[in-house]
Amino acid sequence: MYKGGSCALALTGRDSVHPLPSPASRSSRPKVSPRPAKFEPIPIFPTYHPKMPLKGYGIWKGTPTKWDGTAKPGHGHITFSDTTSTRLDAAVNIESKSSDSRLVYWVIRDLQPVSATFTHSLQALPRGFHPQKGTLETGSLGLDFLRLNLFRPQDGILLSHNTPGTSHNILDYLNPILNQAVVQKADIYLFGEPYNDKTGIHDIHMNQGNSGQWKKDNGIFQDGGIILAFPDGHWEGIFLAFAVQTYKTDEQGMPVGDTFAKLLGGGKQPGESDEEEPEPIVGDGIKIEAALVNPHGPDQQPTRGDGETVYLLNRSVTTVDLEGWRIENGSGQSHVLEGVSLAVQSKKGVAVPGVALGNKGGVISLKDNGGKLVHQVKYSRDQAQREGALVYFLQK
Repeated sequence: MYKGGSCALALTGRDSVHPLPSPASRSSRPKVSPRPAKFEPIPIFPTYHPKMPLKGYGIWKGTPTKWDGTAKPGHGHITFSDTTSTRLDAAVNIESKSSDSRLVYWVIRDLQPVSATFTHSLQALPRGFHPQKGTLETGSLGLDFLRLNLFRPQDGILLSHNTPGTSHNILDYLNPILNQAVVQKADIYLFGEPYNDKTGIHDIHMNQGNSGQWKKDNGIFQDGGIILAFPDGHWEGIFLAFAVQTYKTDEQGMPVGDTFAKLLGGGKQPGESDEEEPEPIVGDGIKIEAALVNPHGPDQQPTRGDGETVYLLNRSVTTVDLEGWRIENGSGQSHVLEGVSLAVQSKKGVAVPGVALGNKGGVISLKDNGGKLVHQVKYSRDQAQREGALVYFLQK
């Protein structure tokens, strides 16, 4: 269901999936541009206690055992375990029931260097559910997308679920990370509201900036999210919002200004005139979003999954024809694109045979059909060591 946010994690770091006890109350349902170099809290007076309408908001620490992206309409489900149960459930929105069904997606593929204090605090938690109330200054580990310097709103990607093809299907983003977490038995930290029967958790998305029927759920420092700690020591974060939520809110979490849909250049909401549509804040153009530089097995003959692949994302406001464009490595090897075009806010994975993406770090360049450099990214040896994992550039 739709829940209908401004963005700063200040750390020196809908959903009806079970029977509703009350049809009028959603809360009664059982149930990632450069990032900041470090987290610096936005000043909040230490004795201030923010409004937190979600009942029992907190963090559930466990181990994911299964991810099903299409378990129920509108939701994927994570099966996870803790010290009390092996069959706990987490409902993850993959679409909204609002007039605009899209979600906004951020991912941080290496969270710990930016939020070491936060991840250390999470790691110290025992398995199980831990209620959170208040702000960072009062000792809470609660998330707030808009008041903690974790990521920027304009770095989000608008994604849907039932869009024909796979260019901007949210499961293309969620499946690789969550399946990897299951296989590697990562620790999972789920932020949200527990089901009434305490068998799981939902509201794992932004919980402020809502309008309409979900306005009553607005509050600050009660946003949902998924954080993963992998056995090799690296941490990743997945954060979701709804396109119809606002990217700024007041001190009670109430909507202020424009929606994420407008911010990200994704069009106006139903009933709005063209004159009301602001210029999108996102930078125009085609970007290198991610790359698979270290496939399973030999780079050009993977034992499973895709070979070396570069993912392109259209962050402009028009469809772009990429005929004749080139993807190059640091040695000048190039692959020419043929028959490729990208719609607004869509992505495409391009296999690059003959363009070696080294596992010791490297450079990837995108050039237009006139040879002009459009975008260039670099990756390190450490980033390339995770076999079968994407290296992300737009969302770190």
